[in-house]
Amino acid sequence: MDYYQLDTKTAADYIRSLPEMKEIFSDFDHLDVKEVGDGNLNFVFIVSNSNNLEETVVLKQAVPFLRVVGKSWPLSRERMNSEVNALRFQHDLCSDLVPAIYHSSEDMSVVIMQNLNKHLILRGEIIRGKKFPKLAEDVSTFLAKTLFYSSDLYLPADVKKQNVAKTINVELCKITEDFVFTHPYEANETNDYNPELADSSIALIQRDSAVRAAVAEMKYAFMTQAESLLHGDLHIGSIMANEEETYVIDPEFSFYGPMGFDIGAMVGNLLLSYFSQEYRQREMGNDPAEYRTWILETIETIWQKFEEKFLKLWQEHEEKSELPFMGADLNAESAVAYRKKFMEKLLSDTIGFSACKMMRRIVGLAKVADIADISDLKERAKAEEFVLRMGSNMVVNRDSFKNIQDLTALAKEMSPVGG
Repeated sequence: MDYYQLDTKTAADYIRSLPEMKEIFSDFDHLDVKEVGDGNLNFVFIVSNSNNLEETVVLKQAVPFLRVVGKSWPLSRERMNSEVNALRFQHDLCSDLVPAIYHSSEDMSVVIMQNLNKHLILRGEIIRGKKFPKLAEDVSTFLAKTLFYSSDLYLPADVKKQNVAKTINVELCKITEDFVFTHPYEANETNDYNPELADSSIALIQRDSAVRAAVAEMKYAFMTQAESLLHGDLHIGSIMANEEETYVIDPEFSFYGPMGFDIGAMVGNLLLSYFSQEYRQREMGNDPAEYRTWILETIETIWQKFEEKFLKLWQEHEEKSELPFMGADLNAESAVAYRKKFMEKLLSDTIGFSACKMMRRIVGLAKVADIADISDLKERAKAEEFVLRMGSNMVVNRDSFKNIQDLTALAKEMSPVGG
């Protein structure tokens, strides 16, 4: 089938043309199609049977340009292949945490999947101060399984290398390299500043050689450390949840990269929300301390449960493997020592990548609503200054954090809970 761009009418016709959709829809005479995509890259449609709203799917299509800019910024449609491959891999491992795929087409750059219509985007709910009791448990499970089972710690070396080759995602990696690790730290025309943010705060990340060198180290790690198949953009806008369930969506930036990038993206986005909540909770008439404490506890629990689950998967695999990663452990202590060193390095990487994700959201092109939608620009600038101070400290001193509590303690020190 030749590619064509779908709209609300042709999306319904496309659904009707697919035999597998007969398993979802009892009839095709009452299809209601709404275009809901508000992302930077793709078009997203919700297709439902207006006579039975339980019969519903999400249709996502990649277009040959960056949607947020338009046709002046060409972009390969092959990015949809990366997303579909990642979704299938993640769903196989975490079927209760990743939406099911019903259909995909490489020719049309389309994926049709489960409509999570009983769930909401996590970012908006966190902005409103809602707590999610299963978030840390579910996110840590997703991270532990996807990162371990795609790594050299589990896969035979030849299979891992073949997987790396199959999942190269050049254009979207270049977007990350530019907009997360490069442009925010220079006087780039794509940067966007709150006019109330002091020049000295911006200079903290653009003119401090220690910060810039540390960010360059993280960029180099991102570009060279093909450790696991990453989600590639795992933030609180890429999660849909309710109090009982959590789903990870939108892995279009998926590629083989450093494990700490996915974990750091999640931690960094929660820290961004943490610094916004002093203002947001007061605006809602609440004491900020309780909700901000919940965010920090969530960060701690995500890391702690991830570490516990990842190490368990690793140890159980090595106990059954005829070819453990290190080879034979002749004194029964070497494997333990290596796993300890590995997790220390992973925590350092997590904190470094988290910092880069945080700082770029303040001065770079793409913002987060947690902070950017604060209408009082002076109050917004206060939160932004905390983020830049915290992020610059984190990336430079990432090796000095001995545990996750050191990180949350720094957040409290930078912006005291309830203060």
